[in-house]
Amino acid sequence: MKKDTLIKSFSYRFILLFFILFVCFTINNNIYANTTRPLAIMIGNSPEEVIHQTGLNKADIIYEANVEYPFTRLMAIFNNSDETIVGPVRSSRYYFSRLAVEWSAIFAHCGGQSLNNGKIVNLDQMRYPSPYWRDKNIGGWINLFTKTQNIREKSRKIGFQDKVNLDNNLLNLRTLNLSGGNITKISIKYNQKHTISYEYKASASNYLRYINSKPHQDSKTFEPITVSNIIIQYVPVKKIPGDREGRLEVEVIGEGIAKVFYGGNYFLSKWVKRSKDQLTVYYDRQGKLLNLNQGNIWIHLVPEETKVWFK
Repeated sequence: MKKDTLIKSFSYRFILLFFILFVCFTINNNIYANTTRPLAIMIGNSPEEVIHQTGLNKADIIYEANVEYPFTRLMAIFNNSDETIVGPVRSSRYYFSRLAVEWSAIFAHCGGQSLNNGKIVNLDQMRYPSPYWRDKNIGGWINLFTKTQNIREKSRKIGFQDKVNLDNNLLNLRTLNLSGGNITKISIKYNQKHTISYEYKASASNYLRYINSKPHQDSKTFEPITVSNIIIQYVPVKKIPGDREGRLEVEVIGEGIAKVFYGGNYFLSKWVKRSKDQLTVYYDRQGKLLNLNQGNIWIHLVPEETKVWFK
């Protein structure tokens, strides 16, 4: 009799434990289920464009990668519903659109190379001009802007779902305001004409961003660009043979080293993207998914030979 009671008690406890674990797993993996579809907006980053940039501080994730020498370009991910003016909007490259697929994003850009992929809404200005406008006070080809709500509204009008199931570890794994590290300066030399540096401010637990030693700020609000998490991801970069424009191939599929900074701390990481359909994942030294701090993230895709200094 006692044996039967013990067996039943053990069975009930096992079932209860299994149920709790199942619920926790389900909740953890559906935090961003049926969430608002993120935006991925291409933004020019040449010296002429930097002085007109706006909206960067409202983005959740920003990727920076090489385009034609000596320039880099940005792709800003907006996972919120705030109404924000963003620009200058520029053209895409295949590697940026491949990263946009990871977010099932509405991909906003003006021409250029992009993938035909059912996971993204390809809102090219050259095909859908209405969400964009030109600032007549800015000359040349760097005066295209948009508003996040314009992009979302146009996407809905042409029949795309506004909600997606989003399970990206960059959003899920967060530490609560970890600080206390003693690394205060970081420098990334993309090339002779373009160096990014960061200065850690312990009082705010974030980093001030500089371009070629000059403070990077929003052109409309004059607020400094601040960053909570910095990921420096080493990737193969090579010239496309015969391309007269000097375009590059930035390989985002594979694996390699990443240097991660937050809260004044430094972490050596490994990035892995096993195929075009899988997410980029960052692991710590123990092989576990890497935690990040609360706040926004800047991901620098840099050639493998890029020099990075920090102290």
